[in-house]
Amino acid sequence: MFQNLPFFFVSSLILCLIPGVDMVFILTKTFTTRRVWGPIAGAFGITLGLVIHSCVVAFGLGWFIVHSPLAFRVIRCLGGLYLLWLGVGLLRSKASAVEIYEGTVSDETLTAYFFQGLGVNLLNPKVVLFFLSYLPQFMNEAFTPAWLPLLILGGLFCVIGTFWNLFLIFGGTFLKRAFLQNESRLGWVNLAAGVLFVFLAASILLEPLLT
Repeated sequence: MFQNLPFFFVSSLILCLIPGVDMVFILTKTFTTRRVWGPIAGAFGITLGLVIHSCVVAFGLGWFIVHSPLAFRVIRCLGGLYLLWLGVGLLRSKASAVEIYEGTVSDETLTAYFFQGLGVNLLNPKVVLFFLSYLPQFMNEAFTPAWLPLLILGGLFCVIGTFWNLFLIFGGTFLKRAFLQNESRLGWVNLAAGVLFVFLAASILLEPLLT
């Protein structure tokens, strides 16, 4: 069913270390939120997005998305607009309006974080392209049905990615408590994160015009 499985685990971990939209989202929410449960909810939203991408690739829809320029561009533009919306929201918030919660984070807030994480990941068509090119390298081509090893490999990558995101959250929380207790500093983090989201959105939306 599989081949080079140890290399799959090592390479997947290395790939998780490469900064991307998901990592920026996780660190932004970690540094600008007092409570840790919001970013954790966002991390599980990202995980659900990865699971959906894995299913899309395993059951063949990924091929259609990648080979349909219109579908790819529509999803890509939606993702860029979503990142732009997040970035503008961060830029418009003031230092005194940084997401600070004195009590337990409400279920509604956790739900919002979850769906933000889901949206950031799900509206990134490059994840489908990545899974299409990466996962088949570690499956036995002679095994049938072909969707089963793809689905299992995608699930394993989701688990690795989730643990990495949780590590980022708890590591970022430690750094925040050590260096970013001052509210004005959190405001600067908010500003930097907003600029970064807008930059990512612009790079996504303008790429077709520059290529």
